[in-house]
Amino acid sequence: MAKNPIIFLLCLMLILLLPDQGFSQKLTTKLADKSFDEFAYVDAIGLYEYAYQRDTTDNYVVRRLADANRNVGNTEEVERWLKKLMDRRAETPEDIFNYSQSLKSNGKYLLAEQWLKEYSELRPEDGRVNIQVSLLEYIQFLMRDSTNFEMRNVSVNTPGSDMGPAFYKDTFVFSSTSIGSKSTASYKWNELPFLDIYSAKINETTGDLSSPQPFAPKLKTSYHDGPVSFDQGKDIIYFTRNSFVKGKTSKSNEGVVNLKIFEGKLEDGDWKMTGSFRYNSNEYSVGHPSVTKDGSVLYFASDMPGGYGKSDIYFSVFSSGQWSKPFNVGPKINTEGNEFFPFISGDGVLYFSSNGHGGLGSLDIYFSVPERGVFNSIENMGYPVNSSKDDFGFALDSTGMKGYVSSNRLGGKGNDDLYFLKILRVPVIIRGVIRDRDTKDILTDATVNVIDEDGKTIQTTITRTDGQFEFEVNKGQQYILNVTKEFYFENEKAVATGALRPNDEVFSEIFLEQKIEESNDNSPAPISMEEEGGASLQVIELEYINYELDKSDVGKEMMATLDKLIALLVEFPDLEIRIESHTDSRGSDDYNMLLSKKRARAAFDYVVSKGVDPNRLLYQGYGETRLLNNCGNGVPCAEEQHEVNRRSIVKVVRKGTYQEKRDQKNIFYF
Repeated sequence: MAKNPIIFLLCLMLILLLPDQGFSQKLTTKLADKSFDEFAYVDAIGLYEYAYQRDTTDNYVVRRLADANRNVGNTEEVERWLKKLMDRRAETPEDIFNYSQSLKSNGKYLLAEQWLKEYSELRPEDGRVNIQVSLLEYIQFLMRDSTNFEMRNVSVNTPGSDMGPAFYKDTFVFSSTSIGSKSTASYKWNELPFLDIYSAKINETTGDLSSPQPFAPKLKTSYHDGPVSFDQGKDIIYFTRNSFVKGKTSKSNEGVVNLKIFEGKLEDGDWKMTGSFRYNSNEYSVGHPSVTKDGSVLYFASDMPGGYGKSDIYFSVFSSGQWSKPFNVGPKINTEGNEFFPFISGDGVLYFSSNGHGGLGSLDIYFSVPERGVFNSIENMGYPVNSSKDDFGFALDSTGMKGYVSSNRLGGKGNDDLYFLKILRVPVIIRGVIRDRDTKDILTDATVNVIDEDGKTIQTTITRTDGQFEFEVNKGQQYILNVTKEFYFENEKAVATGALRPNDEVFSEIFLEQKIEESNDNSPAPISMEEEGGASLQVIELEYINYELDKSDVGKEMMATLDKLIALLVEFPDLEIRIESHTDSRGSDDYNMLLSKKRARAAFDYVVSKGVDPNRLLYQGYGETRLLNNCGNGVPCAEEQHEVNRRSIVKVVRKGTYQEKRDQKNIFYF
């Protein structure tokens, strides 16, 4: 960056006229410090470099050269000057941290990790280190999903700074230092012109930007204007600019012109100033606004007192006609470092830039999906959204899959460039359950296919024992779930994912209609349904057979009944028999249990003797454990009452549920 030649030459001439070299050195350093304190870092660098040439042993000057270059983003120079301190063993712990960060920004990750570990041993309590101590592994992790994104430099970029993307209806709005004719005034920090607000046309196919034009000229000042955010429903603009009202700047007690948020409204086709954010202050900066889709919550960055670090993310809620006192979004987002440029997407995800969470470079872009309205976790967006340099000023369009990001990464056109971003994959989950249409029973072993918008089957699964299925798919598409199962008609259901947030789930319940074919074997219908081992059991026939008191023999009358049931088993091979035997309460409990088992066994043996496969039969004796009345031990009862309990039941059953044909009006099912 070019130095301010007039000021620098005047200072240099004054210093050269001084006869005392030591005094000249002190005066040069003092003038450099003054420029540094006034944020005129380019001027300060020139003066410090001159002071260094006159005394290369001055470690204070070396450190200030590193600090000034860090403030203008010249990480190569930061590395060079801090290395001198390392070589001289004159470094402080903060120098070591800054050196590791400059190495990381310059892509020297292995060396950066070594110095970061050394810093962590000196300052283990520093939260900026916790994530970064396994730097190389973390960098590899951030590189893993690079194919999930496309990024392209756009045509409106200039040799200056182009940044702060925002969308207003179908227009792209941003801030630039170098589009069109500019005034001679420049920002002493980096000696670029001040930022103005522009709009551009969006190529919907390529994402490129063209035809930049001044935006909202009535909001323009001679200082920084932007970035901006819009409440599109109410045509309200929130924008950052230097504290400049009615042609005058307001300074802090230390003489600093801080940033403030102002508000404008579209009236009769023009954007007009309507007010300022009520929590602006001359003593600290408030900027980088981002308002929610419904206009109810305003997110912003500020270095106001009481935060967690140098600059934090805050939010304010619009209620009863005014903005609430700001709330800090908390320590999961904010760190000891800087958090800038919040962006709240249409689906409520918070994106922001930070140099305090570790990452690929100095400022990286992160996102946080709210959990019950609270931002409890963050995720780095990874490469190529982030680079080894500063990445910031992120914004997405209404689809949540396309947007723009600002960056000073290598290979750009200027100081800061705008890049078109297309997100190719955002993982979301489709879960669901398959059920029978009429019984609502879950259906296991159903085949579920996911079909994308191109008609291609991209995933297939089989429903589990609970009838459920699960797929990980990509946000932003509408999918078709195609379900098939033997003996059921095929069914499909559309599932949209555009409104989902990263890793969100959508649940889908799909019902299948059973195919019922006409039966030609006159198979008997059930008279009731039972359960056996948790599975459905059809009761086709039900017969009671009685034994004489204390007897377990199968008499002629019982044989006739059993023969009728055996005939059913012969005619219908899918039928089975269940034999249950019970006694009355007379006699001991043990005796009655043994007697009931003998009676059930006797019936079992008779049926098997007639050639029935024993695997089609089950029998069980229950003794007096299932009395049908109150005639228990010691209770006087008539013989007729005891006879009710002295029973054996033979059931002809079929396993599974049953439904008659669908075309019948009297659908019978359990």
